Amino acid sequence: MAARGFASAAAAGEHAGLVEIRQYTMKPEGIKEFMRLTNDKVELRKSLLPFLGMFTCDTGGVLNRVVHLYHYNDFAHRDKHRAMSGANKEWQEEYLAFSRPCLLNQESSIYMPAAGVLAAAGSTPVQQYQAPAREPGKQPVYELRQYQLKPGYDGVPRLLEAFEKGLPHKVAADPSGQLIFFGFTEVGMLNSVVELWRYPSAQDCHDARQAARRVPQWRECIAAVTPRVEHFTSSFMHACPFSPMQ
Repeated sequence: MAARGFASAAAAGEHAGLVEIRQYTMKPEGIKEFMRLTNDKVELRKSLLPFLGMFTCDTGGVLNRVVHLYHYNDFAHRDKHRAMSGANKEWQEEYLAFSRPCLLNQESSIYMPAAGVLAAAGSTPVQQYQAPAREPGKQPVYELRQYQLKPGYDGVPRLLEAFEKGLPHKVAADPSGQLIFFGFTEVGMLNSVVELWRYPSAQDCHDARQAARRVPQWRECIAAVTPRVEHFTSSFMHACPFSPMQ
């Protein structure tokens, strides 16, 4: 992981491209079969799509949900890979045809990386992220935080400005957490912001949250952000065994 703390404009430039977050709600009786099919075809997925990771929800929201992420250089890059998967007979006939009946619905949103925020946290570009080894006796948890801001043009820019100032101080008080991605919607529910963090365990996430609340600069950040937020959610997720992110 890159050095944490305040980062240069050059570092911010590394956080580029698009991240697609796909959230599938499963039929409870279909989860096992979906996971079996997805595990069997994971190498095919990697060959067709710039696959970053897939996660199941542990708590905080819809439990029978699968979240997966992809990184594209731009929309043309996405079109190319989507066309590849659409033309692949094995993907269409041996994976999608059998996995679709396991689903209740599918959601997809495109996010722009908040380069300044990610650089301020010393984050590695999401497409280059490699998780550290598991700590003995702990199960890593990914926390997905989703903010819905009030309508208007200035909500997202002001939130990003506040996080760029406050996040380095939160990171300094949080030795265990890693900010994997921070972005805002380009396509999907607009004025939405997401954070994806990795912690060695759920308890480490809880302890980090408590520590951050004692940091004055972080409290100022949250005070500046909260009036513009309509609601936000937090979900704990676990990486699937075949996920590149672990």
